[in-house]
Amino acid sequence: MSNNKIKSFTLPELLVVMIITVIVVGMAFSVLRMVQRQIHAIQTNFERTTNLALFEQRLWQDFNEMNSIRYKENILILESEMDTVVYLFQKNYILRNKDTLKLQLTANKLYFKGKVVKEGDIDALSISGNSKLPEYEIFVSKINDLTLFMNSENGI
Repeated sequence: MSNNKIKSFTLPELLVVMIITVIVVGMAFSVLRMVQRQIHAIQTNFERTTNLALFEQRLWQDFNEMNSIRYKENILILESEMDTVVYLFQKNYILRNKDTLKLQLTANKLYFKGKVVKEGDIDALSISGNSKLPEYEIFVSKINDLTLFMNSENGI
């Protein structure tokens, strides 16, 4: 009598292996999804930080290159003999001339000659983030030169 039995796995053994495989693959996909969320959060944070740094740098440059700076109703107008730059502060973005910056910033305080003003000529500006950036605040100021005092109504 010969033994012609083929060695193989039983159906319950195959089912157990398949269930374990499904559990392991499911856990791997859930870990992958968590990693993707973390990467997306890091990328978003990096983009926001980069945009804020570029905005701050450009605002400082504009502030100190222009001769006349005025603010009225969420519009910052910076003028020189050669150029005019306009910043429009909206709720969810800022327009700089024709460029749209996806930043939620608000002009908090306006200063002229060291005093807080509501609008008109300014030489310093305090900007802060809304609820999205509660810790973010910048202060931009201009060093007034003699031409400002010579052109002002009251003189020096």
